[in-house]
Amino acid sequence: MDEYKIYRDILCVDLKSFYASVECAERGLDPFKTPLIVADKSRGQGSIVLAVSPFLKAKGMPSRCRLHEVPNIKGLIVARPRMRKYLEVSRDIVGVYLSYVAPEDLHIYSVDEAFLDVTPYLNYYNMSARALAREILDTIQEKTAIPAACGIGDNLLLSKLALDLKSKKTPGGIASIRYEDVERDLWPVTPLSEMWGIGARMEKRLNALNIWKVGDLARFDVRKLKKRFGIIGEELFYHAHGIDQSIIAEGLRAGPVPKSVGLGQTLFRDYDAEGIFTVMLEMVDEVGEKLRFLRHEAKTIHLSIGYSKAYGGGFSRQMSFLEPTDSEEELFDAALRLFRQHYEDLPIRRISLRATNLVPRRPFEQLSFFGESAQKKRRRNLGDAIDALRRRYGKASVMRLSSYLEAGTAKDRSGLIGGHRE
Repeated sequence: MDEYKIYRDILCVDLKSFYASVECAERGLDPFKTPLIVADKSRGQGSIVLAVSPFLKAKGMPSRCRLHEVPNIKGLIVARPRMRKYLEVSRDIVGVYLSYVAPEDLHIYSVDEAFLDVTPYLNYYNMSARALAREILDTIQEKTAIPAACGIGDNLLLSKLALDLKSKKTPGGIASIRYEDVERDLWPVTPLSEMWGIGARMEKRLNALNIWKVGDLARFDVRKLKKRFGIIGEELFYHAHGIDQSIIAEGLRAGPVPKSVGLGQTLFRDYDAEGIFTVMLEMVDEVGEKLRFLRHEAKTIHLSIGYSKAYGGGFSRQMSFLEPTDSEEELFDAALRLFRQHYEDLPIRRISLRATNLVPRRPFEQLSFFGESAQKKRRRNLGDAIDALRRRYGKASVMRLSSYLEAGTAKDRSGLIGGHRE
């Protein structure tokens, strides 16, 4: 097992209750003493609470509830989401990271979380990993007033587990898990979904094998895990031993190509079939753009429709193509067929469209006697040109005329950041 271990000094930094902490900082308030939530009241009581302050989190309030589920709290501040502001603060904090490490040793995991490989820098700064982590957290606090926590490990996995399992509960917000700590700190963890990388569905499948703790997973026969779950089973086994061979500077930043691309909308009013066709066409345009950006094509299209709350229900169906495609025309035709086959003539409130089973775009195609290849090439060139214009001048720079109809939503959504106005 030792031959699979790499020894680095990895920091995993988490910005505590980031959106809520930014709102507190903007008001000159202490996030650990302020009852504040981030939610858009203008969207009604069903609006999702995006974040709660560390003060409320310490009292057990979840950060992903609906506005109408928030208890009556004296002095509660409801801050409207300001996504542009959060991105600006996040950029400033990335600047702090880059003042300590080179770009190739930094991996931005999300807007509020990052990995830093400080292995090459400890001798330079003449510091231990913990001391350097303390200085970085203090600098973030000093420059932005945002509190942060940090996990330290011999690899990315252990640093993330140290953050999730220990740092957030440790005074000072810094904790570590090294290889020699795995049996003590990691193996007793239960339920399994507390382990980074194990979701609720995988947890149930592992429980069916009488695997309840991470230690049970570490002691299970790796051959049986691989036979049952494939390469994921083998990876879980090694993760249970704290082993992860990812190194930031060796290309982690690029990340894997996603297994699917798509988007969903909860509409602000009920739609009929005619109106939903306009929305569906706009969504197909976005899916096609994402596929071209990834240089991938889809083998399958998946459409989900949710009816108005007064009726409930809906449907979720998929269709496979004879050949992979990134063509909006083909994606829309397939989605339209699915809709017409399963729609029950009821008011629609939710729609989701997703392209799945992605494969790399083919460098050449089988020639056709009927000219389809040339036509497809022209459509793809047109799509690439429109994508370039949107990247340079914004999403609203090139839009279908149908998006200016009352049913269209793309025009309004083009001005949103993370689903919000700012």
